[in-house]
Amino acid sequence: MSFILQRALSAVVLFLSCLPVIGVADPVPELPVDPIYLWAEKPLVSPDREHIKDQRVYAVDNPSMIPYWPAAEKANGTAVVIFPGGGYVRLAIDHEGHDIAKWFAERGVAAFVVKYRMQEHGFPAPLLDGLRAVRLVRQNAADWGIDPAKIGVIGFSAGGHLAASVATRSDFTFALDDPLGDVSARPDFAILGYPVIALYGPDAHAGSRKALLGENPDPKRLHDNSLQFQVKANVPPVFMLHGIGDQAVPVGNSLAFFSEVQKHNKQSELHIYQTSIHGVGMIQGQGTVSSWPQALEAWMSQNQWMGKQ
Repeated sequence: MSFILQRALSAVVLFLSCLPVIGVADPVPELPVDPIYLWAEKPLVSPDREHIKDQRVYAVDNPSMIPYWPAAEKANGTAVVIFPGGGYVRLAIDHEGHDIAKWFAERGVAAFVVKYRMQEHGFPAPLLDGLRAVRLVRQNAADWGIDPAKIGVIGFSAGGHLAASVATRSDFTFALDDPLGDVSARPDFAILGYPVIALYGPDAHAGSRKALLGENPDPKRLHDNSLQFQVKANVPPVFMLHGIGDQAVPVGNSLAFFSEVQKHNKQSELHIYQTSIHGVGMIQGQGTVSSWPQALEAWMSQNQWMGKQ
């Protein structure tokens, strides 16, 4: 090939490379697949005491959330932040975490399973982790294909206490400033499964109280963390489920909380089932309580948080 022809071809290639590309969208940010550390601006705690025993997670030092993404054709913009239960001592990470997240993702909802700090750190560490998880999802909503006005929380047992705390105490502040403090931590809806609500009185869950607040908690702190007293006019819509014979966390916890919620939010529902099971998760074959996911799906669809919009 002659030198002149080579120069001519080079000029054509250069010209074409400078033309705008028509019909090609800007690259979409990749969705994270690895655990997302909640406090990335802080150095990791080392050594990290976190370990797994009997399919439960213990001693979380570096709180994180594990994302589950719906298929693109199913995604509806809703997200849910999941708090597994375990009495603030351990996390039932599978049946009250990963299984729940998969169920939501199959129905178009992005889900985040949170490993929050527990008894090794005490109050207010779990609440701060819960608030930060909601803020992180809302801060990244645009990049993650999430509607910032469709972010909810779900928790079970002590995780229900944390979810209810986030729903009622989203303006909680502590001595250390949160760099994301300007991002709202208020969830747009809350789902509470057989939740711990009362930390004193006849329905109190003594194990959660001790793990969260210690042996002899300050009376005001005890009152503030008994969440029937924290319900305010801005409480988000709440869906609750509980077994009427629950021996671990008495049904009075849900009754007391819902009694306050119904004064302010008429989009809420309470489902009491004929069972003594605690920690049912999504286990099938346990009578009517096993149908609670269908009731939840109907409630979320009615309120436009589930189903293709």
